[in-house]
Amino acid sequence: MSPHEEPRAAAAQLATATATTATRPADDATTGTASGGMLLDEGALEGGNQAASQQPTRNGTDKRSPTPPPPPPPPGPRASRLQAVFDSSLDHTLDKISWGNFSACYPTAASRAPGALRTIHKAMAARLRELCAAEFTQVMLSRDAVPKLNELEALIAEAEARRQVEAATGQTVARPPCPPHTLLPETVVAAHLASQRRAQRALLEARLQAMQAANAARFTQLTTQQDEAEQLVAAVERALADADGAAALLDSDKLAVELARESRLAEVEMSQI
Repeated sequence: MSPHEEPRAAAAQLATATATTATRPADDATTGTASGGMLLDEGALEGGNQAASQQPTRNGTDKRSPTPPPPPPPPGPRASRLQAVFDSSLDHTLDKISWGNFSACYPTAASRAPGALRTIHKAMAARLRELCAAEFTQVMLSRDAVPKLNELEALIAEAEARRQVEAATGQTVARPPCPPHTLLPETVVAAHLASQRRAQRALLEARLQAMQAANAARFTQLTTQQDEAEQLVAAVERALADADGAAALLDSDKLAVELARESRLAEVEMSQI
């Protein structure tokens, strides 16, 4: 056998062996089925359905249906009120698209084919309502609005119950401490800086009080100086008024005549002496 014929012969032998091996399981399965038919018939009634339910598919996956997601929580009072407000707002908005307003936009179609236009109007209003409701539902689901509003309801109910207990007993109900690992980073940082901020605040308040006291003293001093200045101005004004009066008397003729008469009388008295 030549070197080129050896690979061909080996391939042929491998193919023959593969075909023989493939046919043997089928024959064995047929023989087993014929010889053990009674055993299969006896166990069919007991575990047929269980074996069928547990038998995997050809690709290895389970035939059982996936577990359905849990139903959404029922809406509380606030969630229901939010839905009611949305429905009311949507109804009020769609009422603006009335048949009168819609037909006024298409007068030709309203006069020639009012039935078709009315059908279009109803379909458009229904479609708008459907789109708005779907968008609102999507927003509610993406934001987890209903669970969060329900949590708010629970917090409010808990606070109200605690307030009633405190009002009835006159004692404050101690709340359990919050675990530190559940706090926000901002809260932890603020707690660490609380003492430093408290000291800084006390220092700033002391400086502010000192500054306010100094300002009050300066304001009192300034008020006193203003009063003294007003008194000095009033005295100067009185002196000026007296000087103006004296000048007016000196400038008048009556004063000159009186001075001349007194001068003559004084001369007569001096001559008699």
